[in-house]
Amino acid sequence: MSDFEAEDLRKRSLSSENTFEGLVDAQLSRRGFLVGAGAVAATAAATSVITFGVPSEAQAATGFTTVAETTADTVTVPPGYKFDALLPWGDALFEGDAAWGHGAGEINGGNLTTAEQNRRVGYNHDMLAMFANPFGSPASVAAQIAVFNQEYTDPTSMFPGYKAGNPSRNHVDVELAAHGITIAGIRLVGDTWVHDKAMRVGDTAEGALVARRVTGTTRFTVDGPAKDDPRLAGAVVGTLNNCAGGFTPWGTYLSAEENFNQYFANASGVPAGRTKDNFRILGMTNGASERRWEKFHDRFDLTKNPNEGFKFGWVVEVDPYDPTRRPVKHTAIGRFKHECATVVVQYPEAQTKGKVVVYSGDDERFDYVYKFVTDGTYDSTSPRAKSHFSLLSSGTLYVAKFNANGTGEWLPLTIDNLNTVAAGAFDDQADICLRTREAGDAVGATPMDRPEDVEAPCDPVTFAGTGKVFIACTNNSNRGGSANRPTGTVRSGAIDAANPRANNRTGHIVQINETGNDHTSTTFAWNIYLLAGDPKAATGAVGDVKDTFFGDRFGSPDNVAFDKRGLLWISTDGNPNSYPCNDQVLCTEVAGNGKVRVKRFLVGPAGAEICGPLFSLDNTTFFCNIQHPGEGRASTFPYGAEARPALVAVRRTDGGIVGN
Repeated sequence: MSDFEAEDLRKRSLSSENTFEGLVDAQLSRRGFLVGAGAVAATAAATSVITFGVPSEAQAATGFTTVAETTADTVTVPPGYKFDALLPWGDALFEGDAAWGHGAGEINGGNLTTAEQNRRVGYNHDMLAMFANPFGSPASVAAQIAVFNQEYTDPTSMFPGYKAGNPSRNHVDVELAAHGITIAGIRLVGDTWVHDKAMRVGDTAEGALVARRVTGTTRFTVDGPAKDDPRLAGAVVGTLNNCAGGFTPWGTYLSAEENFNQYFANASGVPAGRTKDNFRILGMTNGASERRWEKFHDRFDLTKNPNEGFKFGWVVEVDPYDPTRRPVKHTAIGRFKHECATVVVQYPEAQTKGKVVVYSGDDERFDYVYKFVTDGTYDSTSPRAKSHFSLLSSGTLYVAKFNANGTGEWLPLTIDNLNTVAAGAFDDQADICLRTREAGDAVGATPMDRPEDVEAPCDPVTFAGTGKVFIACTNNSNRGGSANRPTGTVRSGAIDAANPRANNRTGHIVQINETGNDHTSTTFAWNIYLLAGDPKAATGAVGDVKDTFFGDRFGSPDNVAFDKRGLLWISTDGNPNSYPCNDQVLCTEVAGNGKVRVKRFLVGPAGAEICGPLFSLDNTTFFCNIQHPGEGRASTFPYGAEARPALVAVRRTDGGIVGN
């Protein structure tokens, strides 16, 4: 980035304290391109890829003591740090409602009703975002609107005596109510984050209550190319299996619907044709579903209601500041197993308006990385302008192709391009949006090793990007074997430059550098940022990192985040499958010798996945979600009773910068 560009970004910032772009720029250093199996030397464009780093090892060192590997049933943080657990599943969102517990008059999984669950925190927290209350208030304001989605329910953990395959109507309806999105107020009181049930939007008596739920029965609006397609006819109700997501500069929350296939039954009864093929590609169940929701709700029986299967797999937008605004499903961003919806804004030089770019991964073995570029522009001088709420309804969807020489292309998923490469395979743009995986197959996108989070470091106020993008590929034990998705298109499961390990059980992170640092570019350079695993493993062993990093071993990178200094933080999902340590959070930096240093910052409780890593704007709090504690192992997190998913806030005991 030039000095002019850096200065321009500083001028565009809405806060004089916000210097993220300058800090990121100061962190940049060159690293050699790491050649994957079978790859040739990178081109000049690829060798100029820049990754995070600092000029010297002394400056690079993060100021916390590495946490040891542990299987303890708690959140383990470094000396000098503390954590608060709040907003666990089932906690009341509104004043006056009964407490969660097993005493007289209290609510628990044994007596929970749909009406109660609709007024309580949902189950299995995932993607987390914080919105200053009121909108645009400085980072020092300690009132935040916490928005987090619920990925899935586990009825065997939720309901005492639950029998798999034989739920009651109440079980099913409570599960529907426990899915979706939770919106709640939190406040920093002293050095502790607490749930504020009385918080109102704008933090004034006149504002609406912040607390709200979006669930599996909430009515949605649909926009974009497919909004009038017959397959989406009728009411669009509910959001399910919400995994990672994103947030926008106009103050809304984006949630990505991922493994929605598991809720539907009887795909084998759908007549042969494109619909049945699409359901097969997405993994819809041929017989009864595991949850058996179809016993009580015909909409989950594909034989009776095949179109219901097309109403999920989208990016959902919710406005935490306006409870009257109906949530939206954006068809322009495509339908697949969305893992995230990361937003950056591409501003032309010295301008305050720019196109919005949304990055997504399709979290399945051998699936693709996507980005969406809006037709319209965002105006940073008027963030809450009405026009911004329709920006995601129109634009161009692309899918990534990674070339062996370290270059890459964003292939447009437009009807003109699809007619060129697969004439007659798609009817129109709506059809492409509804059958996005098949469109990616047709244009020759690169099948990846479970592309989970796709994050682009950007200014936290203006959302101006740096041109850099990081893709967490969690794992793929089938790499080197079959691509194992019956699409009608021959796809190779062989190793390639961007996925260079057979039996990739520990995963890796790929870095993209958009051409010209322009997020709207249709070309990019890429390199392997790191291969997760054990730096001490013998060459050729499972988990061999091929000299890409040193420090603490880990497996299965899942969600990533950037702090105020531009350092990359990684949370894991599946680390215990690789090493005897619960899932964890690690900080990465490029040390003075040019290699990536990895330090373990946090370890979660037994059986839990760490989701939604996020830093407060002033970097004094690290937030994350603890999902499915007790899965496969006994847990009493967070309060010493039954295991419950919860939000966690980590702070230094002296109130200083986290990790500094």
